[in-house]
Amino acid sequence: MHPTQYSNMTYPMPSRDGWLQNRTVHIQGEPFRLLNQLGQGRFASVWRSRTRDGYYAAVKVFDFNQARNNINSNQRLSSFENEIEMIRRLQNEIDYVVTLYSFDLDRQKQIGFIAMELGSTSFKDQLVYLHQTHYKSRRTGYDYIPAVERKNIWIQLVNIIWALHRHNIVHRDLKPANLVFFGPTLKLIDFGIAQDAHSLYNPHQRGGSHPYSAPECFTRQMPITSKADIWSIGAILYYTTYGKSPVHESPRAPMGIPPTQSNLVQSVLYHSLQRNPYRRVDHHWLIEHPLTKSNAAF
Repeated sequence: MHPTQYSNMTYPMPSRDGWLQNRTVHIQGEPFRLLNQLGQGRFASVWRSRTRDGYYAAVKVFDFNQARNNINSNQRLSSFENEIEMIRRLQNEIDYVVTLYSFDLDRQKQIGFIAMELGSTSFKDQLVYLHQTHYKSRRTGYDYIPAVERKNIWIQLVNIIWALHRHNIVHRDLKPANLVFFGPTLKLIDFGIAQDAHSLYNPHQRGGSHPYSAPECFTRQMPITSKADIWSIGAILYYTTYGKSPVHESPRAPMGIPPTQSNLVQSVLYHSLQRNPYRRVDHHWLIEHPLTKSNAAF
C-alpha cells in the first residue's frame, strides 16, 4: 500500500460514531489509527487515519450492529460489499475514482472497514474557496465561481460518468458530498448504492439523494439507466453555477438569482435536467458539447 502522506482534510465534525476516535483498527493486519471523522453517510462513517509508517489514508467504517435512517444491518452489509465490488471494477480508472488500498470484515464485532486514498479538499470546500476569491473581484452577472474553474470541473465530471458508462456502472448518487479533490484532480469516492447498468427495473435498487439523483431513481415506473448519472452531473453543474442545488428539479435559476449569462451552461442544464430520461441527452452529446470540447469557458 502506498497511501498519500499529505492531506488538508482535517476539518472536525460532529460524530455519531465518536467512540471510534483515536481507536486503532486493523485492516488485513495493518494498523490504522482513526484521527478525526471526515463524513457521515447513510451506510458508514469516514475517518482520516494514519498508518504505523506515518502515512495518511481515509478509512470507511461500516457498523453492522446499528440500524439508523431506516437502514438495517443487512442493507449496510450489502452496501459494504457493493462498494468493494464497484471500486474493484474501476481499479484502472485512477484519474476518476478513488484508489482502494484494502478492506476487512471483523465478523465477531460486526464491523467492516475500507481503506482508500485520502483526498486534499472536499468538493464543497473547494467551491466555497473559489466563490470567496471570485466574489471579491466579481461584476454583476458573474456566476458562483469563475467560468474557467467551472469548465474544468465540468470536464472532469463528464470524464467520471464516461468511465462509469464504459464499465456498465450506474452510480445513482453522484453529488457534491461524494466528490473530493486530490490536488487538481476530482475523484468519485463513494459507491454505496451504485448498480450494474443491466439492473434496470430492479425494485430493490431504488433511492438516492434529492435533488442530485435522477427522478427515475425514486419510482418503479422508469428503468434506471446511465442517463441517471447525466441528470446528476447536470445538477452539480447547476450547483457550481448558482451556489444552490436545483431543489425544484428544473434548469431554471433559483428565486432571486439571475440566470447565468453563459449560453453553453444554459444549454447543458436544459438538456441534462430533463425529468423524462428519454428526453435527456446521452453521454456522446455531452462529450461533443462545446462546454466540454471547445476552448470556450462561457
